[in-house]
Amino acid sequence: RRLIAGNWIRGARQPKLFRMHDIRRSSPRIDVEALCWEIVGDRELSSLIVDLSTDGARLERPYLGGKIEREVPLQIEVPGIDEVMWAKADVVFDQLVPSVRSGPFQLLRRTGYRIALAASRDLRMLRDYVYSLYEEPEPERAYIAFW
Repeated sequence: RRLIAGNWIRGARQPKLFRMHDIRRSSPRIDVEALCWEIVGDRELSSLIVDLSTDGARLERPYLGGKIEREVPLQIEVPGIDEVMWAKADVVFDQLVPSVRSGPFQLLRRTGYRIALAASRDLRMLRDYVYSLYEEPEPERAYIAFW
């Protein structure tokens, strides 16, 4: 039985829109460079979003010490649209990566967030943005993301 089910899953044709890198993903991931601000305690930390999906984002910033909260409010500037989105996000992973050009400790902090709470308008805007860029060819995507 297991063999038959495995062949059926592998043989099923998926629409082009839903061919993602990982079968566990519920939405595509796109590579972008967008500004983001994390509110940690009383401080606002600026970061760069390098990977974005409708469910979350991966942020990178120089490591300056300190710990990160489990739940963090995020202010995301959606590139190309000039809109700011507010969301409450849960930390999925937090890594330190060696990098020569990042901060006094020469470490880059890479954090993955899952969006837990946001306005439905912002979630729709994010979903439309991600899917529209995912469908674009690579050169077009780079042009839209940076202008």
